[in-house]
Amino acid sequence: FYVPTNALWLILQLREYRQRSGDEELIGRFRERIYALLDFYRPYQNKLGLLERLPGWVFVEWSMANDEEFIKGINFPSNMLYAKAIESAGLLYSDCALLEKAEKVRSAVREYSFDGEFFEDNRVRCEGGTKLLGHITETCQYYAFFSGVATPQTYPKLFELLTEKFGATRDVRMTYPKVYKSNAFIGNYLRLMMLARSDKRTQLRQECVDFFYGMAQKTGTLWENDNPCGSLDHGFASYAANLLVGYVS
Repeated sequence: FYVPTNALWLILQLREYRQRSGDEELIGRFRERIYALLDFYRPYQNKLGLLERLPGWVFVEWSMANDEEFIKGINFPSNMLYAKAIESAGLLYSDCALLEKAEKVRSAVREYSFDGEFFEDNRVRCEGGTKLLGHITETCQYYAFFSGVATPQTYPKLFELLTEKFGATRDVRMTYPKVYKSNAFIGNYLRLMMLARSDKRTQLRQECVDFFYGMAQKTGTLWENDNPCGSLDHGFASYAANLLVGYVS
């Protein structure tokens, strides 16, 4: 049992670590491991360069985005993360081939996931090729903006829709019921990152209050889920402090 997508986050973390520390020695020591990790994914790349039918447990987040029907075949949130990890490795090691590959994956995701309004979560094999299944999650949209597949400039209508109509307080019964809601880990964090990167400070501050204040009131901690059904003292939730300090204060 293993999660094949989790290791991709290591590459992103190393890139951020170098940006903060300038520690080239550590980055160099990781080089062999990072390239070996990227080699692991090669057997699961299809002709488009997209990962397909990854083994193990493909984890996207604690929501319908992780339903078996949404994960199977070509899972697009995973490929969005894959593209960003390849790009990060290319930047870490000045590897132009990896940078080109990352953009190829992004381009394929844009072509085969976007339905004209939203990025859909997956495609499956069918006679004559592949097909979308109509599976759409809020989290998939945030992966798109987090990974660079989408930007506010390239997908302005989607960005405006997400910022104005979506978020943790959305009543999914009334507003876009066909788009499954995000959970805390990791969809709502990716949303907050999207707002931060777009310098929407007032909205970011309000959404941090809307999302985290109730948790802090009840337990004095921040949770793994948006309800008390998992860890009530989750380490990743400390990222909320970074958001508040870095973008609000």
